[in-house]
Amino acid sequence: MDEDLLARVTLCALPKLTRPQARRVVETGRDPQGVLARALAARTGERALERAGAAGIRALAPNDPDFPRALREIPDPPLVLWVKGALPGGPALAIVGSRRPSARGEATARAFAAELARAGAAIVSGLAYGIDSAAHEGALAAGGPTLAVLASGLLNVTPRGRRGLAERILAGGGAWLSERPPGADAAARHFPERNRLISGLASATLVVEAREKSGSLWTARHALEQGREVLVVPGPIDSEQCRGTNRLLRDGATPILDAADLQAALLGPLARTLVQHELLPAASPAARAVLELLADGPCDLDALARTLGRAPRELASALLELELDGRVRRDGTRLALC
Repeated sequence: MDEDLLARVTLCALPKLTRPQARRVVETGRDPQGVLARALAARTGERALERAGAAGIRALAPNDPDFPRALREIPDPPLVLWVKGALPGGPALAIVGSRRPSARGEATARAFAAELARAGAAIVSGLAYGIDSAAHEGALAAGGPTLAVLASGLLNVTPRGRRGLAERILAGGGAWLSERPPGADAAARHFPERNRLISGLASATLVVEAREKSGSLWTARHALEQGREVLVVPGPIDSEQCRGTNRLLRDGATPILDAADLQAALLGPLARTLVQHELLPAASPAARAVLELLADGPCDLDALARTLGRAPRELASALLELELDGRVRRDGTRLALC
């Protein structure tokens, strides 16, 4: 057994040892309190590895060739990264935002995630309700991999209501990741710590709808500290839902207004490593229905909804997809093909 990995796993499994204390033990090679020796004697780390292995979870130390290179470059990489599923190579985009977004914010996150996934980038987020889930869903709909970074251990998927989505992420070729031991629960302080891994895994972080004290702003701060780009979808200046994102724009973040902005800000810097894919992919079933109806001429939004009989959220998502792709233009409530 790899002794370095075992020591790291043991340190991370000790409930009363903080992350900075564990890092000092690893960096100095000393353990003044004898906690490591006692824990090793009790097989704490071995039991954690055995439990993880039985559940298909791998433990990666930074010297492991499978440890994500992007995380080795951040100021505070995890001592151990627990992984279930496949870690895709190539570039990645983090998408974060409100847990209670507007319908348009949710549709925007889903559409942007799908577009980047189709272009070859992995989508990284935190499996939370709202924007996080929409980002994962968009990547899955596009057939691309997505990574869920958890604040809990991988045996205790958090939030529990997202377990179904988490399973679909694995089935779609993605992965779950955490620096917490497999059976650990998530405490409040673990979420800001987790957010540095979300931004650290990605080439850039896109924030979609965040209140002034949103946890998503922690992810943006981590991205800046890590030398990664912060991208923001602007929102109405009188919306509390967008106060945090608009302040990021005021402080110099890059605004993303449409597909062209996304291509310029994201695909341009990543073009060296991306396999060239078509940016205007085949439309979703709902979007195809819109295109077929508009082929007969412009149509009012209400008439479109009545004719298609689609759910409002599904129709809003389809229209946003088509507008971002430059296939449909909107003039007030009037819609037409471009």
